[in-house]
Amino acid sequence: KTDYLIDSFIDVALNNEYLSRQSGVRKWTKPIKYYFIHRTADKALHERLSKLHLQHLESITGLNIQQVNTKKSANLLIIFSKESLLANELLTEFHIQSKKQRQHLVRSSVCLAHFTINKNSSIQKAIVIIPVDRARAKAKLVSCIVEELTQIMGLPNDSGKVFPSIFNDRSTNELLSGLDFILLKMLYHPALQTGIQKKSIRPKLLAIIQEFNKQKLISHAQTLVTKGGLYPLLY
Repeated sequence: KTDYLIDSFIDVALNNEYLSRQSGVRKWTKPIKYYFIHRTADKALHERLSKLHLQHLESITGLNIQQVNTKKSANLLIIFSKESLLANELLTEFHIQSKKQRQHLVRSSVCLAHFTINKNSSIQKAIVIIPVDRARAKAKLVSCIVEELTQIMGLPNDSGKVFPSIFNDRSTNELLSGLDFILLKMLYHPALQTGIQKKSIRPKLLAIIQEFNKQKLISHAQTLVTKGGLYPLLY
């Protein structure tokens, strides 16, 4: 339903997991250049899973997403780390100075992502940290890769109201759902500018959804999303 799609988008795109205030629309307006940092074993597996999902995100959003050879040239760092290193990663990579905040995140999170924005609300750079031993212990390695890499596209909030979705902690989805597919399509529609606030976003989202309905994107979303990314590998 149209209202459900609009409310789901506002909840996931404009709200923030660790902040009470709402933001405007945030998304990448330039190519993503990603670089892997490995502090643990199984490098080839972790890169394969990540690349398949990033290719899926590229096909859905139309954004150019490419791997680069140096950390300096990257605007997305994907760090496969260890639980014992997580507190220090939050200090050195996320630059969280508060020890109390770092301790809270270590206790409450399996994996984490963070992005920074420019003045126009376009995403400037992002970092994803996956403590592999913790993720594996909770059987969440794949869901960590999928959720965190999707959230840094500009859908940062988790919500119990959005279902079925990787953004719902109570959902069993490890991979993108048809709803997630539509939310990404809405976010990267050319008519949706960065910075637009909740008070003026509904008419734009309504027009986008009407366009998607004419294209039968919404009715076929679940079928379309299962054709790419990690679906052929895992299902």
